[in-house]
Amino acid sequence: MKSVDMDLEFETFKNSEEISPPKALTDNILLRVHKDLNPSGFSVFKKLAVIQFITGFITLLFCPQFGVGFFNSLGLMGLLMRFGDTICMAGCGAVFLGLSAFAAAIILRPEEIRVIRHNQFIQFPLLALLAIGIFICVGAPILATLGVSWFLGSVVGAISTLRLGLFFRSFNH
Repeated sequence: MKSVDMDLEFETFKNSEEISPPKALTDNILLRVHKDLNPSGFSVFKKLAVIQFITGFITLLFCPQFGVGFFNSLGLMGLLMRFGDTICMAGCGAVFLGLSAFAAAIILRPEEIRVIRHNQFIQFPLLALLAIGIFICVGAPILATLGVSWFLGSVVGAISTLRLGLFFRSFNH
């Protein structure tokens, strides 16, 4: 009995007159889909900055940056110092920003990753400069040459680990 009712209901639906949704509703849905598929560089940067804040906090647990850390030990910095100050700062920068780039590659939507990859030479340097600015604000002593090493290491590390994160992500999708 139910099958007959459903068949009759489907035939009624199929033969009914087509009703178009209001233009404002259609335009609103299309605009929302367009925004979701094409996020702005600024909105993606904000998400990347939040990820960086969280992962940066975590990296300060095992690798102090410019003397800013949560433990008295040198952590990873002690190992990197064997190669000299410049390599140490570049390595710490690579870890600091690299971890956030890796996390972003895993967490963010493909559309947002596309924006980061398209703007990586803008977004990662800005993020590195923002981090250096925060370190300066909390009183970290930053020498120009070591700051440049840290900056370059962080940008190269972020770009490299973003690609590594995308490689790992490709196994899940």
